[in-house]
Amino acid sequence: MRPIHTSLFLALCLASCGEPERLTYRSGPVPLVATGPLFEGTNTAQGTWSTGVEAFLVEQGHSLDQLQGARLVGATIAGADSSGLQGVRSISVQWMDGATGMHQVAVRNPLPADSATVVLTLANDQAKIAELLRSGTLTVVADMDLDADSDSDRHVIGSFTLELTLDR
Repeated sequence: MRPIHTSLFLALCLASCGEPERLTYRSGPVPLVATGPLFEGTNTAQGTWSTGVEAFLVEQGHSLDQLQGARLVGATIAGADSSGLQGVRSISVQWMDGATGMHQVAVRNPLPADSATVVLTLANDQAKIAELLRSGTLTVVADMDLDADSDSDRHVIGSFTLELTLDR
C-alpha cells in the first residue's frame, strides 16, 4: 500500500511544479479622444487606461510579483458614436508608461470602409507587455489616418484581451 501513496505524492508534486498558470484578462472599454480640429492624414487619439491587472490577480489568488509574462491576444477599436470608424483609413495603437516608453501593440491597414468596429492585427514584438502592465496605468495612443478634415473631436474605444502567464 505504501508504494501507491509515494507514487500519488510524486504525481501531485510534479503536477504542481509543471507548466505556469495562464489567465485571460480583458481590459473593458478604453476611451480615446483625438481633439479637433483634425486634418486629413494622421491624427492622434489618446486616453489613460488604469489596467486593474494587480486587482484582477489578487481576485484570482495571485500577486503582481507572480506575473512572468503577458501577451496581447486580441485588440479591437470601435467608433464611440453613430459615425463608427467612417473616414478612418488605418489605425495603429501604441501603449506607453512613464518608464518603458512607447510600444506598438496593434495595427489595421486598411480599415474596411464604413466599419463600426475592427479587429486589429497584433504586433509580433510583445516583449514589453508584462512590464507595461506592471506599471498599472498606461497611456494608450491610436494614430488614425483620416480621409478628410474635421472640426470636431473624434472618439474611439479600444478593447484589449491579454493572456497572463504566472508563476505557480
